[in-house]
Amino acid sequence: MLISLMRRTHTLFLATITQTRAMTTTCRNVDWRWLETTPSTMDSAKELLAARDTNDARPLAVATAHQTKGRGTRGRSWTDDGRGNVALTVAFPSEIPLTPITLLPLRVGTLVIDALNDSRLSLKWPNDVLLEGGKVAGILVESDGEAIHVGIGVNIASAPAVPSSGSDRGRRAAKIPGDAVAIAQRIADGLGVWSQSADDATKVITDWSARADWAADLELRETGERVKPVRLLPDGRLQVRGADGERALVADYLL
Repeated sequence: MLISLMRRTHTLFLATITQTRAMTTTCRNVDWRWLETTPSTMDSAKELLAARDTNDARPLAVATAHQTKGRGTRGRSWTDDGRGNVALTVAFPSEIPLTPITLLPLRVGTLVIDALNDSRLSLKWPNDVLLEGGKVAGILVESDGEAIHVGIGVNIASAPAVPSSGSDRGRRAAKIPGDAVAIAQRIADGLGVWSQSADDATKVITDWSARADWAADLELRETGERVKPVRLLPDGRLQVRGADGERALVADYLL
């Protein structure tokens, strides 16, 4: 019992230090906000952006290490076991330097890998970062007419259990050790710098392709079909080879 109490006390102490540091530090290239906990950084970012001065054109970054109702692609849940994984949303109220918009999740993937800075990482189409085959980060892009919101989840404290069946089934999770605040700020700053630079489809295709695992065997979640990635098309679609030949994927989810 004493050991358990000491562990809880230590965890609370570390959480207090993290919260204090996160709230007293800033990012150079975004409007930085750290929340002790929130149902969804995506929803919080929308609310905070609506309340902000409309003359402020900076990207708004909202991060936490405890998100209670996060969501993934197609409305699926994003698992957060409350142990300190990163949840981050960066909202862009101004025009982004990239068209078509379908390339945005791919560009964000390259920026997340660069921020995490681990040679073992690779990208899986369209929006996952893998660590030796396990999903360590996911990306969700939404637009509400006022801004483009990029949500990013990174497993750093734990690799949550992922359903192996049902509508939420997915690839096994992995984690990459690190400091929640530092990782969230590196990703947010990287996105802030990118938003002020020039970008185009050719650069995105080249950068993303260099970080992808082209030898991977992939499975379509909806049908269970096994496919091989072939190449990335200029609009962000993935050309794959299956049992019936090649075709381009548009909105399919790959395991």
